[in-house]
Amino acid sequence: MDMPPATADPASHDEPEHVETDRPGGPKPSLPVEDDLMQLARLGEIRSIQKLFDSGRYKATYADDEGITPLHWAAINGHLALCHFLIQAGSNVNAKGGEAEATPVLWAAKKCHLQVIDLLLKNGADPLITDDQGYNLLHAATLDGNVFQLILLLHHSDISVDIPDGQGHTSLMWAAYIGFPACLDVLLRWGADVHAKDDLGFTALHWAIVKGSQACIHKLVEYGADRFAKNNEGKTPSITAREMNSSRQWHKALSDCGYDKDGNPKDFPFSFITQDTRKFTRRFFFFWPFPLIFSSLYILSFVIVYAAIPLALVTAYGFQWSGQQLLRWAPSDMKHIHKTPFLAGFFAGTLFWVGVRWINTWLEAPFFNLLFAICYGLCAYFYFLTMLEDPGYVPKGGSRNQQRTVIEDLLSSGHFNEQYFCTICMIRKPLRSKHCGRCKRCIAREDHHCPWVDNCIGVNNHRHFVLYTIFLVGGILTLVRLQLIYLSVLPRPPTSALHCKILNEALCAEFHKDPFTLVTSIWAAFQLTWVTMLLFVQLTQIARNMTTYESMRGTAHPGPITSALTTGSISAEGGQIAAPPGHAHNHKHNKRQEGCWAQWKKLLGLDSFIATALHGSRAAEVQARRRQNPFTRGCVVNCKDFWLDERPVFAKGRESGAARLGGQRVDYARLFEVPGAMDYVAVAGGEV
Repeated sequence: MDMPPATADPASHDEPEHVETDRPGGPKPSLPVEDDLMQLARLGEIRSIQKLFDSGRYKATYADDEGITPLHWAAINGHLALCHFLIQAGSNVNAKGGEAEATPVLWAAKKCHLQVIDLLLKNGADPLITDDQGYNLLHAATLDGNVFQLILLLHHSDISVDIPDGQGHTSLMWAAYIGFPACLDVLLRWGADVHAKDDLGFTALHWAIVKGSQACIHKLVEYGADRFAKNNEGKTPSITAREMNSSRQWHKALSDCGYDKDGNPKDFPFSFITQDTRKFTRRFFFFWPFPLIFSSLYILSFVIVYAAIPLALVTAYGFQWSGQQLLRWAPSDMKHIHKTPFLAGFFAGTLFWVGVRWINTWLEAPFFNLLFAICYGLCAYFYFLTMLEDPGYVPKGGSRNQQRTVIEDLLSSGHFNEQYFCTICMIRKPLRSKHCGRCKRCIAREDHHCPWVDNCIGVNNHRHFVLYTIFLVGGILTLVRLQLIYLSVLPRPPTSALHCKILNEALCAEFHKDPFTLVTSIWAAFQLTWVTMLLFVQLTQIARNMTTYESMRGTAHPGPITSALTTGSISAEGGQIAAPPGHAHNHKHNKRQEGCWAQWKKLLGLDSFIATALHGSRAAEVQARRRQNPFTRGCVVNCKDFWLDERPVFAKGRESGAARLGGQRVDYARLFEVPGAMDYVAVAGGEV
């Protein structure tokens, strides 16, 4: 198979390494620095260049033997002010120079100087001018894999997203071949043609298969790429996959997108019920745990104990396995069970059966029955409110002109980067917000995505989630107390063998009176350990005015149990927890073998619980945390900000992005920098 020319590789596409500094092996500058226009352009010395222009020794249109102008050097070194000065002085923005015969804007693109690129384009730089390899500005941005540069170009100019290079390769093909799924996604959402072919008859899907990029293959199939397209030699993507040893990635992408190995659509088995596969899948996995829990608890209640436990485990596994088979026909973003409402249904099912058995059982304890009814009702209310409420989605722009306005505003302030702009939603992100892959939206002040409620814990429902946890703990404690009262008719602890026999008979009699209710209560009580620690962590973070995301970013590579305790997901990805900055490399750390106690601490979630507890008692660590957390105003003020916020408790709705900070209202959507501890009043008053 013919591959793209070697010169098309991104590494070789870069301008020679000497363009932004002295040329290795080249002649030494023969002039003093103050008289060398090119050297001054490299350094960004506007005043010295102005003097040279005023003296008449040089003009702004000056170019050396290779056609390189001072604007080339200023562009590649990111000297924005100097670029503006040279353009005003009459420098040619479309001059070709260097071995690659590239324009200043192409030089700036090599170093991703977005503000310089924006300035040059606004002053007449032609993005369609190609270098010696036939690549224009859009191709250069794609080859470098810079999503922000790609978005800037697509919003800034009228350049066609499908314009080919000298060999007929479009930017989509290059993104697919090199393996840049983020760039590929931007191009596809911009309307790139997935059916376009190059001079060899290859489509972008062919090139993605050549490299074996799973994410790129999946994205192209999802956007409707022709699964049977033939190149000039008659080879389909399937044949290409066999030749390039990427059949596994190809078949996985087909399966995730609802096709069999031959590329034919798989028929949904429940099409006679509904045509909406997503709605059916969500409802099925939400209600599927209801019979699972009932069957398992019923077996534990009425089967002899040494057979009940393995039989209940087999039954639960059978329910889960049968449910997972449905995932073969699920939408591509619901192929894993933790991405479905299964865990939310698991907690809802437990809540449902506890309520059913409590209603059907009369206990002689009016006060505790009333207390349990209150806790149970409020727990259910806040649970479903947290599940169904808008967590604080950041509104998306209605048009590309609005997106362009946002991009220009961020560029002018120097904040067009991943911290303030979401490349998926194409919106400005407020401070303390994050894009949720599960919701496919940006959420203002997102805490984490919680599979237990199948929703994000955001600014609008974070308080509802905490209240749900509080009443859940209270309800479980009350339920345990009711069961103790239920068994309080037993005689006092025995003092003889006869009394032991009487006690055993009484216990058996009480158990056989209503075993399902007792087992259900025990099952609910087992959850008290995890829920109590979750409540402790949540209340501690409220006292520190920190979200789970912000707290976990300070921990390198949070483990699965730590993530499960704090976010409800067994993976950092599922809980939307990222590694701390500067620690995103993919390598395995050498860890010594953990002991049995360390493993059990992780299994029970005690490691995160203990760490959180000890952290609050160590003054040095607290001070370090406060320096890293500029949002804290002290425990009392932080708690007031959370609980006295004007958003309603028993109703929906509030403005996303706004909150209390130190008793004052702050709009995080208008801030670029984190307000300091001393200037938060001015920020809240809109003076920043």
